[in-house]
Amino acid sequence: MKTLLFTLFFLSAGFSFAQTTTIPENIKSAFEGTWQYTTKYQSNTVIIKFEPGKNYALFTDIGSGEAPARNFQATVKDKVLVIPGQPGQNDYIEMQVLNGKLQLSTQLVSQDEKGNIQRTGSIEKRIFKRIK
Repeated sequence: MKTLLFTLFFLSAGFSFAQTTTIPENIKSAFEGTWQYTTKYQSNTVIIKFEPGKNYALFTDIGSGEAPARNFQATVKDKVLVIPGQPGQNDYIEMQVLNGKLQLSTQLVSQDEKGNIQRTGSIEKRIFKRIK
């Protein structure tokens, strides 16, 4: 009986402290907002939000507004937001803020014959300006 109680105590203690990582305020303030990339013929809009108590950012890709928006969870690694790529779903994405602009880098992902996800192709970079 003591062993069972001891085991349950340690399992519950592990679950209660699972959410220990917090995102620093300087990272939140740098990334949070509405960002837009504009060319002569198109625009792309993204929104980045940080929900209280969560260890990820909510990345919403609005695009040009012609298709439904897509939501992704971006994790913080150092001073970079990362969205892991999923074949057939989305590309691998890294974002960082340099000189007040959002630099968004994307790379295609594929799956090898063993089922491992690999980044393939060249890295494409776009610079977004904050609009809100």
